[in-house]
Amino acid sequence: MNSGKISFLMAAVTASIFISACVRTPETVVNKGIIKKDTTWHGRVIVTGDVMVAKRVTLTVAPGTEVRFRRIDENSPENMFTVESPYYPAAELIIRGRLIAKGRPGKEIIFTSDAVDARPADWGALNFLGSDGNVVEYARILCAYNGIHAHGSSVTVRHCQFVKNGVGISFKAEQEVKTAPWYGRRSKLVITDNILARNKGGIGMRNSDAEIRYNEIRDNKFFGIWPKEDCRAVIENNEITGNMKGVFLYQTRGVIFKNNNIYDNRRYNVACADAQDFPVDMSNNWFGTINRKKITDLIFDHEEDPDLAKITFEPFLRKAVAYRR
Repeated sequence: MNSGKISFLMAAVTASIFISACVRTPETVVNKGIIKKDTTWHGRVIVTGDVMVAKRVTLTVAPGTEVRFRRIDENSPENMFTVESPYYPAAELIIRGRLIAKGRPGKEIIFTSDAVDARPADWGALNFLGSDGNVVEYARILCAYNGIHAHGSSVTVRHCQFVKNGVGISFKAEQEVKTAPWYGRRSKLVITDNILARNKGGIGMRNSDAEIRYNEIRDNKFFGIWPKEDCRAVIENNEITGNMKGVFLYQTRGVIFKNNNIYDNRRYNVACADAQDFPVDMSNNWFGTINRKKITDLIFDHEEDPDLAKITFEPFLRKAVAYRR
């Protein structure tokens, strides 16, 4: 999808939100609190503060539902917890039980800000903490700090659009807060057939497991994909273009990159961070050209800084991978 289509997507999202605001829709206001029994949201839902889905409880979000988060600051009493990791200084949906948010074509679910002047980080995240069996499909996630965030959780994300967030999708193993019930658990995400565009970052992960396939990751301000440390992930058949750094590597090991189109990123297609000590195999990807010098010009590794690891990019694909959407 090119930039013109992304602009059309943004216009369509804005128009659909505006039109829906003019049509009388059932509206529910959900204040700060804990959901303690299985619940279904539908229509328009206004979330005014932190809402937690308790353990062994399922929150279902019906197709076509709009979930809008009020803008609050970090000192607001509507924050349920202190605003240190893994919580956010904004209203968020904290899932300790399970979230099933399955829209469908033409009846996508929308998670967004309730502000007229909506901007990134207006609300926190769909924040999964030690939670399994979660599904988010056919949803538009806009103007969050992190659209989806997971600590020690499993989430399937399909056919979604992440636009104007801090980071579209981020996930990690909990290794900092030893008292957290999910301490030491790796997150496991399946991320397929999504668009992540015009966020500050696309997908970030740390010490977790993932299948990342058939996504369009473009025009993000800082990075497309940022794997950190021990990530047992397969990243294949993705379109990664127009980001400042297409793939950014921080002590990355265990990741398989293959059959991706990684090209025309603004600064580098692939770059090592200062601490990247492990060699990374990036062969069998398409880098937008068969000119070896042009490929190396957009790779930052041992060749530019002897303290960094080597990125192997040969053999490289000689034509773009047919992209499925």
